[in-house]
Amino acid sequence: MELKNKKVGMIGLGISNLYLANYLTKYGNKVFITEELSEDKVKDKLCLLDRSVEFECGGHSDKILKSDIVVRSPGIPYHNELIKKILNENIPIYTELEISFQIIKSKLKMIPKIIAITGTNGKTTTTALVGKILSSFYSDVVVAGNIGTPLIEFADKIKNDTIIVLEVSSYQLEDIREFKPHIGCILNITEDHLEHHLNMENYILAKSKIFLNQTKEDFIIFKYDDENIKKINKRSIESSVVYFSSKTKLKEGIWWEKDNNRIFFKYKKFPELELIVFPKIPGEHNIENILVSSLCGLLLNVPEKNIEKVVSEFQGIEHRLEFVRELDGVVYINDSKSTNVDSTLTALKSFSSPIHLILGGRDKGAPYSPLIPFIKQKVKTILLIGEATEVIYKQLQDIGVKIYKCETLENAVLQAKKIAKKGEIVLLSPACASFDQFKNFEHRGRVFKEIVNKL
Repeated sequence: MELKNKKVGMIGLGISNLYLANYLTKYGNKVFITEELSEDKVKDKLCLLDRSVEFECGGHSDKILKSDIVVRSPGIPYHNELIKKILNENIPIYTELEISFQIIKSKLKMIPKIIAITGTNGKTTTTALVGKILSSFYSDVVVAGNIGTPLIEFADKIKNDTIIVLEVSSYQLEDIREFKPHIGCILNITEDHLEHHLNMENYILAKSKIFLNQTKEDFIIFKYDDENIKKINKRSIESSVVYFSSKTKLKEGIWWEKDNNRIFFKYKKFPELELIVFPKIPGEHNIENILVSSLCGLLLNVPEKNIEKVVSEFQGIEHRLEFVRELDGVVYINDSKSTNVDSTLTALKSFSSPIHLILGGRDKGAPYSPLIPFIKQKVKTILLIGEATEVIYKQLQDIGVKIYKCETLENAVLQAKKIAKKGEIVLLSPACASFDQFKNFEHRGRVFKEIVNKL
C-alpha cells in the first residue's frame, strides 16, 4: 500500500486510530477523524493528536466520504450506518492492524515475523508470556496490539530480525487483506461480541481470518478440545496445524500431564520434548495459555530450559485474577478483564473458597445461564452493578443465591465488605463490558483496586 499524500478518513478516536493518525501525518497524508462522542468527552485524546489532523466530534457528517481510504476503530461494526455509506461509495475500509502490517512490510521489503494471538479469552496473558519466553532467547522482540501499544508505534523501529508478538481481536481480523503471521494462535472461541458480529458464524469466520494468508512455512495453533474451533473449515488452511490440550494426550502437538507438572511436545521433525514447569498463575485456563506460549517458543527454537524458567516465574497480568488485598481474612481479586460470561466462568473455576461475585456493566447479548451451576456451587452472594443489572437479575433471580442490586462498583465493594467472612473471596469478574461507567476494563480494574485499598 502506498500511503503518501492520501486523504485518510478515520471513524472513532480510539487509541489505535490516534497513534495511526499521528504516524500518517508525518508522511504527508491528510487525516480527518469523525467521532460520535462530544469534544468534551474525548479532550484528553484530542490533545495528543498532531495539530494537522482535522476532526469533528458529536456526530458524523458526510465529509469522510471524500476519503481515499477509511480506517475504522476496531469496535465499530460493519452494520454501522456510516460504514454502510462508505461501502456504498466503494471506499476501502481498514483497521490499524492491516495498515501497520503493510507499512512495515513495505519498509522491510519482506514479510515481518509475527506471532499473532487471538481467542475469546486468554489473549493478553498468552501474548505477555510469549513475549517473555521469546525475549529470554532473542534480543529484538516487540509485544504490541491489544495488549497495550498499537503496532504502528513500532513501525519505524522494526528491523528484519525483529520478532513481533501481537494480541489481535476478531474486530481487527474482520477486514484484513495481506496480514500474515508466521504463527497464528486461536486459543478458544465462545459466545462473545455478538452485538458486533450479529451471530456466532460471523464471529468464527472473523477469527478464522488469522490464517487467511498463511503458507506452508507457517503454523496455526488450535485448541484440540474446542467445539467451535472444530467448526472451522480446515481444508482451506495451507499452514501446518498444531494442536494443544490440557485434557487430552495427543498423538501430535503439545499437551499437559497434571499429575507430574509436565508438558509434552511431539510434532513432525521437531525433537520430542518434556518440560517440567511449576506455574504460579491459577486455573486450568492458564495451563492452556502456558501450553500455547511454550509451543510458540518451541516452534521458534527457544531452548526448553528458557521456557521452563520463564513459565515457572510468570505471575500473570494486571486485571486478570489479580490479587489486590487480604483484609480481615477476606481476599479481594480483580478480574476486570473478564468482559464475557465464559471468562467469568473460568474465574469461578479457579477458586475453591466461597465467593462474593461482582457482576455487571454493559450487556453484550450472551446469556448468563452458563454461570448458574458454578454459582450454585461456589458463590454465596451476587452483587450487581451497571446497565446490565436487570438483565442479569431476571436470569439469576431464582437460583437460590442472594442478589444485591448495588448500581455502582463502590457500593458493591462496600456491601461485600459487610457480608464477607474470613476465608472468603470478593471477586470482581463482571462478565460484561465496562463502557457504561468506565473508560475501559483497565479503568474499572484500577477503580476497584483503589476502592479496596481504601477500605
